[in-house]
Amino acid sequence: MRSRVLWACILASTLATIQACSGIKVSTDYDPSANFNALRSYAWLPGPKKKTGDPRIDNPLLNDRIRRAVNNTLTTRGYRKVAEGDADFFVTFHLGIDKKIDVTEIPSTWGYAGRWGGMYGTETRVDQYEEGTLLIDFIDAEKDDLLWRGSGQTRVRDGKTPEEREKSVQAAVNAILEKFPPQ
Repeated sequence: MRSRVLWACILASTLATIQACSGIKVSTDYDPSANFNALRSYAWLPGPKKKTGDPRIDNPLLNDRIRRAVNNTLTTRGYRKVAEGDADFFVTFHLGIDKKIDVTEIPSTWGYAGRWGGMYGTETRVDQYEEGTLLIDFIDAEKDDLLWRGSGQTRVRDGKTPEEREKSVQAAVNAILEKFPPQ
């Protein structure tokens, strides 16, 4: 009976961990003195994107996908894309990829079931992976001050088709911009 309860707890915590890892972690920060209700129009921050030296980040296809996704999301929320001089705020984004390590200890048993049980111990699993971060910034067009920043982090996964990448980027941008404007 105790072993069934133990295994049920292990299974529940493992499923919760898998579920948490499959999504995007979002966080935001903003200037509490900013009047977000006055923001109606935006433009992309002028100037070239700074090169990082990582071809996965300096990828024009990825940059275009992010811009499309931000434009789609802001347009559906009623914001208008305008020329630089007419914008209430500027939009820009930054990308990063970091190496991460996840160490998990899992209780385990060996032996046979029944009256005498078996040996108990732990199994340690080490998972090395890459985590991608997308930062989206909204900057006051008049004052050049940061108004709002949203970030999303998730594991980097390779092998997707261009269509799947487009959907992944749109989902990430939607998750980040869900918190804009702040309440």
